[in-house]
Amino acid sequence: MNPDKQNKNQKLQKVQDVYRKKKHEQKTEIKDYKVGTFGSIFITICLILFFIFFIMSVLFDMGVSIPEIFGR
Repeated sequence: MNPDKQNKNQKLQKVQDVYRKKKHEQKTEIKDYKVGTFGSIFITICLILFFIFFIMSVLFDMGVSIPEIFGR
């Protein structure tokens, strides 16, 4: 095989390896971002529900009547 062609193939293979590594890193970053987004949305919803029920329980203990939607 021609030495020039062999050098060219080696350079091409190195460039392809670097490209594949960058693509793989980008894919893992995207997956991590998606999981983080869904996790933060879930935690936010849970906190909002917690505060709603906490405020309702405090008001109920103070003697304020609760809406009929929640019973009684």
